[in-house]
Amino acid sequence: MMKKVTSLSNDQFNTLIADKRELKKFMKHPQNEKIEAGWANISGEQLQEIPSGAIYLTQSALGDEKPQVLLVSTDENGQKQAYESDTTVEFLKSHDVSPILPQDRDQQLQVSYRKLLEAHDQEQPQQVESMLARVNAEKDYVQLKGLTLKEGTFTREQVDAMESHVSVHYYDQKQAKEQGQYKDDYKQELLHELEKPSEESQYKAVYKQQLLAQLGISQEKTTEKEPNKQGDQEKQEPVQPKAKEETLQEKEQRLAKMKEFEQKHSFDKVYKLKKEVLQELKGLDLTDSQREKLTKLEKSLDTEKKDHDQQKKEEKSQNGFVKFFAQNKGTSPTQKKKESQEVER
Repeated sequence: MMKKVTSLSNDQFNTLIADKRELKKFMKHPQNEKIEAGWANISGEQLQEIPSGAIYLTQSALGDEKPQVLLVSTDENGQKQAYESDTTVEFLKSHDVSPILPQDRDQQLQVSYRKLLEAHDQEQPQQVESMLARVNAEKDYVQLKGLTLKEGTFTREQVDAMESHVSVHYYDQKQAKEQGQYKDDYKQELLHELEKPSEESQYKAVYKQQLLAQLGISQEKTTEKEPNKQGDQEKQEPVQPKAKEETLQEKEQRLAKMKEFEQKHSFDKVYKLKKEVLQELKGLDLTDSQREKLTKLEKSLDTEKKDHDQQKKEEKSQNGFVKFFAQNKGTSPTQKKKESQEVER
């Protein structure tokens, strides 16, 4: 999109392109600032669609970028010619032109509004910095929104539609991120479960320690003979999946996040995510004991789902009965008789 900056006669155009000092003067650049100007790389077909006799804004001033304009005129032979140059924000404003193109303002609004949504989400009642960040984000967006409406770049209805679009997209992404995080946390929990030694192996280890103590053999002597045997055994066994090492505090935080997620979402949603994680773990190279343990965990989860569905079914049936009872409870015998007579007629 191009926006007309100012009209330009053929003589003015020729003067500008013939002498860069004139171009610099026209664009109001400081004398010590080098101007970058050259012939526009534009096809003849495209050029024919651009009206001549004017300067057009082709690149807005965003960040460190300078506004860029296109000078278009027609020579003595009736052929269009174009010249491009950087200009200044002051020059555009002096011609009542906003240095921001509509599509750029739209992008600015979306970015600013998204920052506001993020600041609202991250705000904590006891954290002054988070509250200050939210206030600043709100201030920035309100100022930008007010400027946009004042410029007339967009109507209030268009800005409201933009806010709705950004909000939906933001919360969809947030939900997807939360679901992904929950799956990761649940996967960690399952891996920790799989790495736990079975009750039988724990019992055998304790019993072995007891027998060694009775025989007067120290645990160190037996472990000296075991490394090679253990090494051979590791060569034969498949590579074991490892849970991420974490402190007790990190584990508590992870479990707390999982619990918070489960409270915010439906049982069916949580069940679906857990099943996805279980399917991922089934694809790993597990030992027989780990695979058996994983199967038990999945059966337990499926049983929980079955009980949940049965409970929902019973509640629905009970609610239907209560509603039917309530509808018929207020009907007197006289009314029932009258209704019966009307039906017979």
